Amino acid sequence: MAKDIIADHARWPRLEDEIFKVNKECKEAIKAKGRDKVIDSTLGTLIDDDGNLIAFDSVYDTLKDMDKKSIAGYGAIEGNEAYLDLLIDNCFGSYKPDAYIKAVATAGGTGAIRHSIWTFLNQGDYVICPNWYWPAYHTMCEEFDREFKTYEFLDEDFNFNLEEFTNTLDFALEKRDRVLCVFNTPANNPTGFSINDAMWDRILDVIRKRAVSGKFICILLDVAYIEFAGDGSQKKFFQKFSSLPENIITTIAYSMSKSYTAYGIRAGACIIISSNEDIANRAFDSMKHSNRSIWSNITHAGMNILVDIESDEKKKKSYEDELIANRRLIEKRASAFVESAKEVGLIHLPYFGGFFISIPCENPKEVAEKLKEKDMYIVANKNGLRFAVCAVSEEKCKISPKLIKEAIDKVNK
Repeated sequence: MAKDIIADHARWPRLEDEIFKVNKECKEAIKAKGRDKVIDSTLGTLIDDDGNLIAFDSVYDTLKDMDKKSIAGYGAIEGNEAYLDLLIDNCFGSYKPDAYIKAVATAGGTGAIRHSIWTFLNQGDYVICPNWYWPAYHTMCEEFDREFKTYEFLDEDFNFNLEEFTNTLDFALEKRDRVLCVFNTPANNPTGFSINDAMWDRILDVIRKRAVSGKFICILLDVAYIEFAGDGSQKKFFQKFSSLPENIITTIAYSMSKSYTAYGIRAGACIIISSNEDIANRAFDSMKHSNRSIWSNITHAGMNILVDIESDEKKKKSYEDELIANRRLIEKRASAFVESAKEVGLIHLPYFGGFFISIPCENPKEVAEKLKEKDMYIVANKNGLRFAVCAVSEEKCKISPKLIKEAIDKVNK
């Protein structure tokens, strides 16, 4: 009899996702005490002030009006052409880089991240990432037998830590010939931090100098929250990825999950940027092959939604109005949190946009447990706490910093 029917590479411990665990506890508290008594800062989804998931009318009215045969039918393996063309335009806005650009439809931004790690790295190669990161990056590296190495995200002045990034890149390239650099910006999850244009010049200078013969560098831009990070000018940095050396390739993980409140529809794309047409085409072919082997093709309805909205001026205006209104909703909540934090002396990482604000602290799990005594449910990670301004009303955002500061002081006194 086999020692274990599960293959060696597929054995993983039974772990409960910490975010969904805390969310479950929060739901139980709301049921017992009432929503008004509880602060739910758990999931990264847009929630209105009454605790309901926000789903744009422009998106779901389009879905309801869609021909059922169009929903039911298969899409193209690589994604429908009209969808991919429009998605590229939406991603870059007025700042499309001067390069060869291809796109492959994926199951949300997650699929694009998966494709980038699989396509450009061999087993044992390194993914390097700031130490404030979305945990699924690490999970994918475990799944595909890639090394995952983090560096200190921000320096003592709360700027991007170029020195630590450089040291980590050098380490990875000393060990191996390939490396993938993850940048979740603008509006980083879990911090809300965005790398500014001047820093991008310095980062790309570092990368160019290390792209010597025989070394291959992939820059992965996870832009899941980009539409909640500004009014369009935040996309200007995309132009900096023009005319990079051939052994540097850039991929963009673009998702409809946040910008279209379509978390469960699972539509996105991996956008490939290269100065070499043949390399861009071969990356596209590889990812199309992966599509066929993993999910065959992505949800046809998700692709149709984007095409239908963009091809109808009335629908497009309705969508843009909803996006702007909800961007302002989050901005007001974040401003309330930041102002209150300043008043009570709570230190948080710089916030530029997006769904989250992060509070660095010691013993974050203990602090999160202490906050439950005050009916606040918040996600703890290795470096601190993640507060979800996307899910907490403005009024509760005002009172939350004081509760967090008191809990930190009690746990770490």
